[in-house]
Amino acid sequence: MRKLRLSLLLLCQASCDPVADARQGRGSADEVAQQRTAEPEQASAEAARSPEVGPSLDAEATPLQDDEPSPVADDGNAYEEEAEPTAPFDYGLIRPSDPPPDPSLLTMHGLAGYEVVAIYDKPDLSSYKLGYLRIGQRIRVTPKVEGPGCPKGFHQLPQGGYACASKGLVVEAKPPYMYRPPAPPRVDQSLPYDYGFVRSWNVPMWWRVPNSAELAQATDERARLEAAREGVVLAATAGPAAELAEANPAAVAKLPSVDAEPDSIEPAPAPAAAPPVAAVPPAPPLKLPLSPDTPWLERGFFVTLSEKIEESGRAWWRTARGAFLEAKYLSAYQAKDFQGNVLEDVTFPFGYVMSKEGTKVFELGENGKLKKVGALERRTFVALSEETEIEGKAYMVTTDGTLLRKDDLRLAEPQPLPEGVQPWERWIDVSLAKQMLVAYEGTRPVFVTLVSTGRRNTAEEPFDTPTGRWRIRSKHVSTTMDGNTASDGSYSIQDVPWAMFFQGSYALHGAFWHEGFGRVRSHGCINLGPTDARWLFYWTTPFLPEGWHGVHAHEGSPGTTVIVRP
Repeated sequence: MRKLRLSLLLLCQASCDPVADARQGRGSADEVAQQRTAEPEQASAEAARSPEVGPSLDAEATPLQDDEPSPVADDGNAYEEEAEPTAPFDYGLIRPSDPPPDPSLLTMHGLAGYEVVAIYDKPDLSSYKLGYLRIGQRIRVTPKVEGPGCPKGFHQLPQGGYACASKGLVVEAKPPYMYRPPAPPRVDQSLPYDYGFVRSWNVPMWWRVPNSAELAQATDERARLEAAREGVVLAATAGPAAELAEANPAAVAKLPSVDAEPDSIEPAPAPAAAPPVAAVPPAPPLKLPLSPDTPWLERGFFVTLSEKIEESGRAWWRTARGAFLEAKYLSAYQAKDFQGNVLEDVTFPFGYVMSKEGTKVFELGENGKLKKVGALERRTFVALSEETEIEGKAYMVTTDGTLLRKDDLRLAEPQPLPEGVQPWERWIDVSLAKQMLVAYEGTRPVFVTLVSTGRRNTAEEPFDTPTGRWRIRSKHVSTTMDGNTASDGSYSIQDVPWAMFFQGSYALHGAFWHEGFGRVRSHGCINLGPTDARWLFYWTTPFLPEGWHGVHAHEGSPGTTVIVRP
């Protein structure tokens, strides 16, 4: 009997991705990281005992049958099957300089009282920022930690990093009170918020509901802004004659009758001297409680909607950022979407039907003739096996054996592993020519979708998406994007979802306002359907800690590589 030499090659191979663990119901990325940091030996021991990994080391080896190859190589060394590259257990997690606090130290209740509350690497305002919290976010924190630049003290967060109580973090022994807290983002859905479309020009945005006097003054100001926009000169509502008549009605001469003869018209008597009237200084204008960043919104802007309320006989929308707008100026917006494909057991070739009319599905009959058996709509994903030629035309064979005209398809192009990217590392390839994005883990494609990149504009104001290689430098559940272009005018979209910035102001992000994916459209960013953007957001690094609204790549936790090619 031959003796089988066993070699245990990998431990815990089935559970090395914190985000995958979270998606499969094994807890959040933070919980997975803490469990693995605290119990590496236990995990290894359990893996060694697991029947999924291999037979017990104490079990007797099954003898080889005569027709089975020996696992022992000619040189006498045990044969070891090459394992698939695996990412480190803490891949993508943030790495603050100070380790996360023990859970027993999280005795205080924190609340983000500012629109953005920064999270610093160390208890020092000059240290780099790991990320931030959004207004209304509640989180347990440690007691006060002294540090430069923050008189009220810093407080450490569960995942590490520090927030300053002098910079918007409200800390109390019990959960702090907040008037009308904004709704938290729906991080488990394609869109974190509902959106409203501003349908009028010069709409005031308030940081609280105004009183009647403030509303009246804002109405006058809005009329002035509208007149300026339309190039209209407003008529004076009052002048010197009106003021004189109000002060002394006798000072205004009686007009003659239209029926009177010219000679019979007598001159009006000289008016009696009017008593002096004390000058009344005009009332100073009220300081309106308008939003400091964008007090007046233009038609076509988007805002996020949190709740609708009734106050002072008027209907108001409160935004997710805590501002108020009169409901009559807004329309709820029906968001657009597009969903790409997770590539499970699918490899090249694959692509999308991109013919405007879709494409026909054929089978090859016994007589060698093509027979139509169906049709596919434009932007339908197709998994393929090979190319063939029939009667001089190119067709692609699908994985179920049917045939599609190649000219009706847009196929993804396989790309080699970029230099410097590890065999287990995640990276993104974007083709401007194909308007297609493929996400890879090493050399294996795991996701594909259609995108919209920058459209051509003028030489003075180009909208082209830059080509090159970068890493994601920051990720945001949502962020406002605005600007003013000569061709399109002003635009402002509050809380653009799932933004991943990779170069300057260029980002991968969800675009809920159009469905033109597969063709150029944007001002330079890479537009994705919100569902696709969310998938990529939680797949790319650095991973977002639970409760945070944004995270920054930093030393020890770099962002995912993004390659944009022509």
